[in-house]
Amino acid sequence: MTSNTDWVPSSEDGLIKLIAVWSTKLSNTSTQTAYGWVAAECTATIATITAFNTAYTTYHTTPTQINRMAKDEAKKTLITALRKFAAERIRSNSKMTPPQRLELGVTTRDTVPTPIPVPHDGPESEAETNPNVPGVIRVRYKGAKPYGVDHFNLGYLISDVPITEPTDLLHMETFSHNPWEHTFTTSESGKTLYYALRYVTREGVSHWSKVQRVVIP
Repeated sequence: MTSNTDWVPSSEDGLIKLIAVWSTKLSNTSTQTAYGWVAAECTATIATITAFNTAYTTYHTTPTQINRMAKDEAKKTLITALRKFAAERIRSNSKMTPPQRLELGVTTRDTVPTPIPVPHDGPESEAETNPNVPGVIRVRYKGAKPYGVDHFNLGYLISDVPITEPTDLLHMETFSHNPWEHTFTTSESGKTLYYALRYVTREGVSHWSKVQRVVIP
């Protein structure tokens, strides 16, 4: 993965070193042909490099306010020209390799997003019941939803036999925000509900959480 931070040096010493490389490359007709650069655009960019070099030397020879202002103005024009040329002729140039772009200081934007790791373990959760609201169970995942998680799978099953393996939970539903809520029938009231959760991302799913149990009110 290549950095997308600003590639133009913040210091003028660094800028001077960078444009020396640019000047050499831009003025080389063989390089222009190999990279598919337009000669007139190369010449125009070189002109801004020359103008800044001249203003920079003049200021450091005679450090007056006027010369400093001229240098700063030439620097702005130069950086604008560098960014424009980089955006149009370097960054997405299929004739250039990443190392060749980097030689000119230009980083390459990622074309393939970095995969987001899938959480290993399922989320912790808690079940909520209200004796005054028969049959209703709410399940909440604890904590913040990890980055990259789209939603949750909840496996569940009413059973008279204790369940410890998530794979034995025969029913599954999906939800994305707290809480998951389900209303069970009157005949299911007083029975034990077993459930477990897992994260779901675009890259895959996590392991199931430990199986929890709650009595249906």
